[in-house]
Amino acid sequence: MSFQLVYGDHDFCLPLSFEIDSEERLIALISNADPGSTSHRNLSVRITDAITAAIEFTVIRPTEKQLKYAIGIAQELNLALPADALQHRDAMAIFLSRHADTYRRRRGPVSDDGLSTKGGSMQSTAKI
Repeated sequence: MSFQLVYGDHDFCLPLSFEIDSEERLIALISNADPGSTSHRNLSVRITDAITAAIEFTVIRPTEKQLKYAIGIAQELNLALPADALQHRDAMAIFLSRHADTYRRRRGPVSDDGLSTKGGSMQSTAKI
């Protein structure tokens, strides 16, 4: 059995040949995600992004969450946010991987309600 990309309006089907491990993982991801759930939508977006990048050779932009997180990191650590990180998801991932641990350490432990426990007192870490 193989995955197929089907487009009914043009009556064509393209078989997708995955390695067995990838196919099994994709089957598990699809099977475990309830239709309409966030994980189901996220999987759809990631697959769409991958296909779009492959056919258009376009750069995939960072997500809104990545942008907000990176801006918070840059402000807290007094860093310049590289222009390419604002435009390219791969560059954003590199920026986040380099600075996220330092950012989290500086902010201190965060409680379940989003309040920092740094310094023994509860301080809100929410950005407005």
